[in-house]
Amino acid sequence: MKRGPKPQTLETKARRGTLRKDRDGDGSISVVAAGDPPTMPDYLQPDAEEVWIEEISRVMISGGITELDSSLFATYCSTEALVRKAFKQGQAPPSSYLTELRRMRELLGIAGPRGRIGKPNGKTSIDNPFAKNGRRLGQ
Repeated sequence: MKRGPKPQTLETKARRGTLRKDRDGDGSISVVAAGDPPTMPDYLQPDAEEVWIEEISRVMISGGITELDSSLFATYCSTEALVRKAFKQGQAPPSSYLTELRRMRELLGIAGPRGRIGKPNGKTSIDNPFAKNGRRLGQ
């Protein structure tokens, strides 16, 4: 089975008269200026506000957050504050908190999966172990 046709742009659909607002939306684009830091929500606890102030510069440098992600970043700060509080009290935080923190860090661009971080001791394997496959002798 072959792939279907490429999706048409909203302008093309409007010219042809096939633009449907229930499927394609109204076609409006909301512009958010790049580099604008998100505003801190009012509902954050004092511990989460400290995490916000500490982490906002790292997240802005990585380019992983806009105003649209402020709710996600607020959730990250609240969860990080709970984990820090548990560690200060000498308790282990729930593993689900740590898992969600890792996921949110990846979404915000302040941490990546292990495959993108690199090899230990700076060793990287450039040689492809499968490079000889498919080559004939004498070529």
